[in-house]
Amino acid sequence: MSTSGSYHTKQQQIILDYMKNNAEGYVTVNQIMEHLKEQGNSVGQTTIYRHLDKFRKEGIVQKIVLDGNSGACYQYMGDKDSSESKFLLKCEDCGDIINMGCGHMSELYSHVLEEHHFNVNPHRTMFYGTCEKCLKD
Repeated sequence: MSTSGSYHTKQQQIILDYMKNNAEGYVTVNQIMEHLKEQGNSVGQTTIYRHLDKFRKEGIVQKIVLDGNSGACYQYMGDKDSSESKFLLKCEDCGDIINMGCGHMSELYSHVLEEHHFNVNPHRTMFYGTCEKCLKD
């Protein structure tokens, strides 16, 4: 989706820029707030939610609710194919979420469908463990 036809305020633009710069992963509203505050751009939580919801409706941002405890995460989609097979890795130590696109997952999804008659939603597949950064600590 292109944002060229959309009007964006300064606040919307700095949130959108942050999302673009973190497009490979998912971010939370708190991460956005913290980053903006560090950059001297104090934006309230309600304002961030409102802009993210607008971006979601425009197809610019994808929202995923992981579980009842973690709240929602958002990812910049831009021109990405949202049907692409992927899965998520969540670090149980630091809470980071890593978006993994891997051809091997398509094989797993096909196996589960053919052998177990269950169609897995690739956008809701989550593996829990320890990320590379935390393994080094």
